[in-house]
Amino acid sequence: MSRTLLLTALIAICGCSSEQSAPVPERPHRVVVADHTLEAFGGRLSGTDAGEWIGKLVFQDADGDLETVLNENVHGIVENPEGVFVFTGLAHLSANEGYVYRLARTDDGPVAAIRLGRLPGAPSRVRQAQRGGAISFLVYSGYRNDRQLFECYQLAGSIVSRGHDCLPPKRPAPDNSFQ
Repeated sequence: MSRTLLLTALIAICGCSSEQSAPVPERPHRVVVADHTLEAFGGRLSGTDAGEWIGKLVFQDADGDLETVLNENVHGIVENPEGVFVFTGLAHLSANEGYVYRLARTDDGPVAAIRLGRLPGAPSRVRQAQRGGAISFLVYSGYRNDRQLFECYQLAGSIVSRGHDCLPPKRPAPDNSFQ
């Protein structure tokens, strides 16, 4: 009996109750909006571009499980008869780099990214004009007289070469600030 009294006294002193507390609510999941998606390998590939904070490529399988494939800024995910390809890169301050990866998955294992090669700069405006056709994209090549310069490239099969069918670069938003 003295133990029960002692326990009751301790509970009263600490302000606790002998009742179980309500469960702690789960932290809300962070919602990430993908910049690029593609249904592939029985699931979905989603890529983000977070600039200098680095984006990522993730694969979500049919059960909803996520796995990170790459920790790089994703500028495009495309598929052609040669496979599934991802374009990554960063053009920030003095950095200007880009890569092309081929994705593969065997026997329900993880999706793997195999680097095909380095691009001469960060890719942008990745597009496929017709399903199964060549993929065109721009590569940032620097500035001249306060104007950004881009070069057109294409991925035909798994070969990157100079292209001719690129969308023009996006124009920067006008500066409507008061001076």
